[in-house]
Amino acid sequence: MKLLSYLRDGRVRSAVLFEDNYVVDLNDNCYAMLIDKGEDEQFAERFCNAVLPPDMLGVLQSGDEGLRLINDVIDWVRSHRDIAVVRRASDVRWKAPLTRANMLRDFLAFRGHVEASSRRMGIKVPEEWFKVPTYYKGDPAIFYGHMEDVPWPSYAKTLDFELEVAAITYKKGKDVSKDRAYDLVIGYTIFNDFSVRELEAVELRLLLGPGKSKDFANGLGPWIVTRDELPDIKGLRVYARINGEIWCDTKIEDMQWDFGDMISYVSMSEYVRPGDVFGSGTVSGCTGLDIGRSLRPGDTVELYVERIGTLINRVVR
Repeated sequence: MKLLSYLRDGRVRSAVLFEDNYVVDLNDNCYAMLIDKGEDEQFAERFCNAVLPPDMLGVLQSGDEGLRLINDVIDWVRSHRDIAVVRRASDVRWKAPLTRANMLRDFLAFRGHVEASSRRMGIKVPEEWFKVPTYYKGDPAIFYGHMEDVPWPSYAKTLDFELEVAAITYKKGKDVSKDRAYDLVIGYTIFNDFSVRELEAVELRLLLGPGKSKDFANGLGPWIVTRDELPDIKGLRVYARINGEIWCDTKIEDMQWDFGDMISYVSMSEYVRPGDVFGSGTVSGCTGLDIGRSLRPGDTVELYVERIGTLINRVVR
């Protein structure tokens, strides 16, 4: 299942990709399904707004009940195409699957990327990196979806991208073991951690952050692929193209910390909640910083992750 968000009449709507080429609005079709089954209109509206609301964060907060209802809606749409609310995917304007998350935590999980960063700074990989999965907290409300333009920050001389995968949670948990951590994950999506490198270097020297160097934009999408379709991301092929030119083409292979480690670590004496975004950190070599290049205004960034899809954004002044 692929969960997504799109724009309709100026408002963001939650939906699911149907038969690869169609978008099924969750709230609309929940209502239509219940009316078709003879339910009262007022009940149908209230029930669907509670369990499958127009915003994806609300859908995720419904947990397993929401997933079961989504599957019921999909089955109903298959047998009621004449009255179901179905749109062509090519006709919709995509938004980030989560336009607002509950929390954004971005980790530093790939050994090759950490080693490359340490070489540039003339230091060894810190021993502490092998002991705990480190992360920073970002703005949970600045996600740009597939084919959306990303504004170039006024204070940036250069700009960079980072190809990452994000795990999205849909259950609440505290003091969760690594073995149980994946029970909280609904699925995975592509994450682009846009960065102002010259400011990031300053912030990191101040022993806090990064902050302003990251909090202006993140790419997320094109949808969330649920774990029944994608149980694990290890070994998946990824690549990044800038204006059609390949900047990296590799596989997800050298994660020191997986999402089970991340979620278990965060949950120590702290709640993980539905709608939390856990970024993997940069896949080794899949950022301009690792290869000595940077973005320019007008560049188109295309990130691909096997079995998830493609996320495309253009950076514009």
